[in-house]
Amino acid sequence: MTTGTRFSGKRRLALARLGAAALTAAGAAFARAAADGSVGVSVASVAEGVNRKPPARVVVLDWPLTEVVLSLGVVPVGVSRPAWYAKLDGVPALPPSVVDTGLLYQPNFEVLAALEPELIVITPWHAPLRGLLERIAPTLTVPLFGPGVDVYPAVQAATRKIADTLGRGAAADALFAQADASFAEARARLAGFRATRRPVYLLRPIDDRHIAVFGRNSLFGGVLHALGIDNAWQEDADPQGMTEADLGALAKRTDAQVVTIGVPPGVAAQLARSPLWGALPFVRQNRVQHIGPLPALGGVVASMRCADSLAKALEGVST
Repeated sequence: MTTGTRFSGKRRLALARLGAAALTAAGAAFARAAADGSVGVSVASVAEGVNRKPPARVVVLDWPLTEVVLSLGVVPVGVSRPAWYAKLDGVPALPPSVVDTGLLYQPNFEVLAALEPELIVITPWHAPLRGLLERIAPTLTVPLFGPGVDVYPAVQAATRKIADTLGRGAAADALFAQADASFAEARARLAGFRATRRPVYLLRPIDDRHIAVFGRNSLFGGVLHALGIDNAWQEDADPQGMTEADLGALAKRTDAQVVTIGVPPGVAAQLARSPLWGALPFVRQNRVQHIGPLPALGGVVASMRCADSLAKALEGVST
């Protein structure tokens, strides 16, 4: 997610539980659609069709997975709240023709059925809804994060899994080749910075006392590792790879470089007035760089954008 807005694991779990609470009403709506014949095709017959021909009509009930599908050259027929996908990041862009299927964990089952999808792509957090979704179309569960999971390699695996399901293997190969070239370029540009052997804190400030810091298991942490740079944050992080901490926790690594990500102007102003922030070694020694908003959960495209942004921020930093 971007610009300080993100769904933590707890938030996603809470929403998933709300979705479960809504199953009774959703089931009634689906039953009405089934009764008047608008659902029509059984899951078994659709699955047989998928085995013969890759699905073309795809619904995605997650924003990071929407990025993955778009990056493979497939435009979904429907996604959860397209306006929010655009607001939270929106790269690659989602065409205006894509239908709004409702809330992330409370989809409109009548809309889903009317779209006649050949595949529905969900996350493990949608598990309470899976039974109803499978009555509409074959449903693919794709994890991007979880306990003990490193997000960066999980993104690669998720992209390949979706590509294989959609018959887009060649598109995935091209995307991975583009990513390899992008990372090689970024590593070359950062050779001088690596020579400093400084670790890097990747931060998203929350206010003048608290920050979200990205750990080794985050998407950004994985990109940092791929660029050959140590992550200054060695403590635990949540399943998405983020931890909320107070500014004092950053004083442990006096040699660190800092890159802040997507700091809203109001928060930047708070930090400028904060004596706690101003007292940190990396602030006093002008070792803070800034990059724009990036999705903390995203796909290969987000990974490339992060690598390029880090290269631009750290290129030429040699002290």
